[in-house]
Amino acid sequence: MNLSPELINESSLKEWFDTQGLGKGEDISFERVKAGESNEVFIVKRSTSRWVLRRPSLVPLSFDGSNRIMEREFKFQSALEGTKVPHAKAISLCTDISVTGSFFYVMEWVDGMVPTDPIPNELGGVDSYHHIAIQLLEALGELASVDYEAAGLADLGRPEGFLERQVGRWKGQLDSYQNREIPGIDKVAKWLEDNRPRKTTPGVMHGDYNFHNMLFSKEKNPRLLAVLDWENATIGDPLMDLGYLMGTLNFENKNMPDRSQAVSLWADRAGIKPESLGWYVVMSKFKLACMLEGVYVRQVEDTTRKTTPFLGEMVVSLIDQAIQFIPEASDW
Repeated sequence: MNLSPELINESSLKEWFDTQGLGKGEDISFERVKAGESNEVFIVKRSTSRWVLRRPSLVPLSFDGSNRIMEREFKFQSALEGTKVPHAKAISLCTDISVTGSFFYVMEWVDGMVPTDPIPNELGGVDSYHHIAIQLLEALGELASVDYEAAGLADLGRPEGFLERQVGRWKGQLDSYQNREIPGIDKVAKWLEDNRPRKTTPGVMHGDYNFHNMLFSKEKNPRLLAVLDWENATIGDPLMDLGYLMGTLNFENKNMPDRSQAVSLWADRAGIKPESLGWYVVMSKFKLACMLEGVYVRQVEDTTRKTTPFLGEMVVSLIDQAIQFIPEASDW
């Protein structure tokens, strides 16, 4: 497969893999996979070994910022060793941009499958919704229970005033690249500011916790093998992750756990009592809309990527969903 030399410098990377003791032999290959939008993901093959390499996209929103994200991802994944959170083991981080143009890191390759909707037969089909959802909720609760200070992650977030900063942070990020009007987004932002919860419990956040960032084993009763894509991880309010996941689960599906069961599964492992969960659901839709607008802008500007036509429509839809959900938010 022909790869852009700006993304992958195969000769330099081979030398780097040699210095890290990663595999032997002259032959080494890099396969670009369709995963991630703000970062590039490659499967590296050398002899009988495989790894995954992550690096920033060719057109990042910020070069320095994207390199810092690589460092943060690596630190978060490294800190998960010894916890009950399924993850791919982080192996080595490179901060020498002369190797291939940016920071990057290598992690173990996990042989699994990302679930789609409907659940594919390889993962047990529609009967697996309940089984998969339970594992997502339990793993997320385990993540919330991680002692971030003991794990050495205290310097990777500012939990004090975390919620107070969220609307301004994501709206400010959106304003930095927005080039069109998104109906209703200011209305949602105002509601979030006016109804913000006053009490929070700090903890580790994934920041983009959903079906598409999970790897499951290919079997009838699939096991969650790894939580992927830690680029938005931080120390903040773990209820942000729960609100995001709850906003994506279809509780009208008879194969899913009901809402009360879902919250209990998370809370039992997190050791946190969820309050004002409806606010977090609205916040998750607002945040995701801001994030996806950035992805859409990158797709348009980066000629090495395919543009996803419906992505722009999805941003508008998320804000509309938030507006429609606000009247029932207090019941959650």
